Amino acid sequence: MAPEIKNISRVNQGIFTSDVHFGDVWYDPGGECGPRVQHDYQLVVVHLGEARVTFDGLSCEIPPGSVALMLPGRREHFRFSRHLRTHHTWCAVNPALVPKSLRKRLADLPPVLVQSPSFEHLMKAAFGVGSWREKEGRRMVDLLGLAVLEEYLRTAREGLDETNRGAPVERARRYIDDHCGDENCLGEATRVAGVTPQHLIRLFRRHFEITPGRYLWRTRVERGAGLLAATGLTLSEIADRCGFKNPFHFSRLLRKMQGISPRQFRRRAWVKKAGKK
Repeated sequence: MAPEIKNISRVNQGIFTSDVHFGDVWYDPGGECGPRVQHDYQLVVVHLGEARVTFDGLSCEIPPGSVALMLPGRREHFRFSRHLRTHHTWCAVNPALVPKSLRKRLADLPPVLVQSPSFEHLMKAAFGVGSWREKEGRRMVDLLGLAVLEEYLRTAREGLDETNRGAPVERARRYIDDHCGDENCLGEATRVAGVTPQHLIRLFRRHFEITPGRYLWRTRVERGAGLLAATGLTLSEIADRCGFKNPFHFSRLLRKMQGISPRQFRRRAWVKKAGKK
């Protein structure tokens, strides 16, 4: 029997293949979906409004900015805000597509997590697949469906909730990752963390077994190595983009980390890519 659905104001069916479905829906105040038996692995993201889901005798809130994992075989019932319109998106993945090892790991995860930036990007990428009716597009949709499940698992394992995301060391690390090419990256990361430079050093050593300064230069080298392998930018352009004082500085650190020069690194990467074609 189909689940009872109340107060849907707009449905955008999104994109789907035989195994994966990305969808978008708005519920008017007082909306409900269920009770129903879940047949897929389904990830539900609430953007506006609020939702409460009941399953297996348990009940949990899905606040805006959060994502909930629904497991196959559960009897569930969604109730949305009585006073606000609720907007949510979802991704449903056929269990037959999910590897056995991943199914086992998903079984023990928390039912609701804060949506990570990577999860948000993956969902946006899925809705942006314009060729999903074609063979290559369907393959991409299937891969994105598995990717959001893996990202939910990664988020749960890293404990990426509001508390951890707000921790000084995590704020500093994310700032360095996003702004490693900036001249005063380390100073700004310390300011964002809201601690003294000495305390940030202690936090990085405790959590990452490395100082913030070494983490920054490692990140810059890794970013530069990626540009060497993926682009035709000159050594000077890469050094400038990644925050090095000059091309020689980049070359010296890359050689120290990889044991080869930038030219050798690029040649190996490009030969490897050519061999895969």
